[in-house]
Amino acid sequence: MTTQTATWPEGVIARYLTVGGATVDITHDTLTAEDTEPNVSVAACGGCLAYTNREWRLRADRWDNGKVWSDEAAHAWAQSHAETCRAMPKPSA
Repeated sequence: MTTQTATWPEGVIARYLTVGGATVDITHDTLTAEDTEPNVSVAACGGCLAYTNREWRLRADRWDNGKVWSDEAAHAWAQSHAETCRAMPKPSA
């Protein structure tokens, strides 16, 4: 088992380790430049640069504007991607 002691980048809410040693980070972001509050969950691989984003759906019947569903979808994608991605992390300068 690999132990990671480095601190996570600011804004990362979850991190998955890929088979190749890169990480898949989940963050919250804005969908457009005009947005002032986070409204999308993003999972991005730091090795192969694959990513997915899940927009929070604004609905009156959801107390969280769809954030929980979007986070769950981002986690599922990140887990699945991390299980098969063999990309190595980029070396630091």
